[in-house]
Amino acid sequence: MSGRDLVRNANYRRLFISRTVSNFGNGIAPIALAFGVLALPGASATSLSLVLAAQAVPVILVLPFGGVVADRLGRARVVATTDIVLSAVVMTTAILFLTGLASVPVLAALGFLSGILNGLWYPAMGGLVPDVVPESHIQPANAYVSVAQNVGLIVGTATGGLLVAAFGSGIAIALDALTFLTAGLLVLSFRHVSQRHESGESMVGDLTHGWRVFVSFRWVVVVVLAFSVIVMVLRGSEEVLGPVLANEEYGGPRGWAVVLGFQSVGLLIGAFVGSRIRIGRPILFGMLITFTLPAWLVMLAFAAPLPLVAAVSFLWGLAIELFMVLWMTALQTNVPREALSRVSSYDAMGSLMFGPIGLALAGPLVAAVGLQAAFLGAAVIAALAIAASLLSRSIWRLRSGPAEAAPTGWDAVEPTL
Repeated sequence: MSGRDLVRNANYRRLFISRTVSNFGNGIAPIALAFGVLALPGASATSLSLVLAAQAVPVILVLPFGGVVADRLGRARVVATTDIVLSAVVMTTAILFLTGLASVPVLAALGFLSGILNGLWYPAMGGLVPDVVPESHIQPANAYVSVAQNVGLIVGTATGGLLVAAFGSGIAIALDALTFLTAGLLVLSFRHVSQRHESGESMVGDLTHGWRVFVSFRWVVVVVLAFSVIVMVLRGSEEVLGPVLANEEYGGPRGWAVVLGFQSVGLLIGAFVGSRIRIGRPILFGMLITFTLPAWLVMLAFAAPLPLVAAVSFLWGLAIELFMVLWMTALQTNVPREALSRVSSYDAMGSLMFGPIGLALAGPLVAAVGLQAAFLGAAVIAALAIAASLLSRSIWRLRSGPAEAAPTGWDAVEPTL
């Protein structure tokens, strides 16, 4: 199936548009929320850590149940419903900023609600592409969806920086809410493509079965363990340390929008490359190019000139997006379809589980050791996590195409980790 064939697929076309629109809002949101919180009276980096951690924690708790819900109700229905409800939560946040009623405790409470909805959304979205296109064309379909997402991010990031600088966070967040509503309605229009998978088991039984499938692929477990640390470092660095550094060195939201904008361009190029590239050992290649993250963090640690920081941010964006295309394709072509959302939920839960720790510690860490030491520590931790994953033979052995599952259970995790 060529790109032209995908465009002729009406359901895929709606999915493509929905991801473009939604990620336009996702490009706006981090800048708007971060600088909105930092602008509150008496707020600090610790305040931002608190708000972001409150959103991250429920995601981890809800994810496993989200996988079961998505498999039982249909992935498209869950994606559409959570997007529509989330639009109301985000609009409430916007109104609080616009009326001057925003406070750290209230924003944390709304973030907690958003986290619950995101925990339901992630596993449903992770299995939606195979519901829309034939299995033999999953990789280009994933790549073009990533293209859509990244075009939205690029435009959204640039728009977010300008909106926040010109009008404040309230207007920017309101626009984000409208993008969620639009994306949800688009996905709702093709909700019939996702079949319900009733196993006849209880929710606990479904959770247990999904876990067994998840740990039966040792390469999945190894990568998820590595990314649990990588995401912890990334979230603290990009969402807390970065905005604080931008306020000090790069002119505030506009400077940070430039950095994230270049990263988004890298994500876009990575998605294009992912639509065409064929890698014999995709996960090994993906983990190797992830070393661009610690390189970027070192640039930030020394407050390198903005053009250099933006250039390395571009390389990191390209690397992680190419990795994600290869990763999603590997999951969707190896994991049984009826358990895909549950496995995706354990993937997301494991990868994100230390994210709240990174967010919660980033602010106090700046106060304790300073920005430079915090960034350098993050770079070292990320590099060690990536290197540790390469000790597993399962990463080196996995080739493109379906792979056999390893024995079920904790023996699926190699002792090298």
